[in-house]
Amino acid sequence: MDSRYSTIIFVPHARAKFRKLKVSHRLLFSIVSVVTSSLCLSTFFSFQYFTSLSQTHELSKLKRENKELQVANEQFSKSVESLRTQLHSVEDKTRKLAIIAGIGATLDETAQGGVGGLRPAEDSGNPYRDDVDKMSFRSHRLEKDLSVLEQKFVAQSQLLSSTPSIAPVRGILTDGFGGRSDPFTGEPGTHNAVDISSAVGQAVRAPADGIVVKAEWANGYGNVIYISHGYGYSTRYGHLSGYAVRPGQRIKRGDVLGYVGSTGRSTGPHLHYEVRLNNNPVNPLEYILNAF
Repeated sequence: MDSRYSTIIFVPHARAKFRKLKVSHRLLFSIVSVVTSSLCLSTFFSFQYFTSLSQTHELSKLKRENKELQVANEQFSKSVESLRTQLHSVEDKTRKLAIIAGIGATLDETAQGGVGGLRPAEDSGNPYRDDVDKMSFRSHRLEKDLSVLEQKFVAQSQLLSSTPSIAPVRGILTDGFGGRSDPFTGEPGTHNAVDISSAVGQAVRAPADGIVVKAEWANGYGNVIYISHGYGYSTRYGHLSGYAVRPGQRIKRGDVLGYVGSTGRSTGPHLHYEVRLNNNPVNPLEYILNAF
């Protein structure tokens, strides 16, 4: 037998006549090589195709994420710019309020010193880090400034509410503050109040917030009320026909204190109204905005 050939026997079915096919080893090797190469190439190209498909999908995903990051970055940039603008506006208004309140220098003293230094290497890729840090510093300083302003305005508000500023009763000014002749003796003297003539029973109202110190009879004054307003201010109301408050009671500007009368050393129905600053008599007309 020739060793260069091989015989391939085909048997279609059990009773069929078999057939022989003589094939050279070289041809058989070539066929096997072609089949094997085809399978390898097919496997390689299939792998390349699916790899390329996966890479294309991943690339599309990365492009989509990159676009989303760009949009988010633009929105963040706009937000930073908007915050910067708002912060500047609030700072400007705070400075103006400080000037109005007369404490501009105080705010400057509360401001902290500047900050600086090189940015760490890990932060060098973030262009907004410095902006955010600066705005954070400015917002903390602004918070302190606003706290100082609030305290100042509260103090001013309390001072204003405690300062006599309205007429305690409507009527006719019959006697002023300062030197005068005594209405009973005609002798020269000093009048530490103003006299406002009004009808008996007319309501007498508080010119400022305060606390009732006295509501009692006193020689000369007749029925009198003493009010302490704080910040050195106090007021007195004499010749009343009656009281509407009691000692220790807190009152607000405009509250009814009592009623016009002619008790005590009086020539007729009127209100004797005193204003004192640190217990020194001052002209009440200087503290009546709705003057006669």
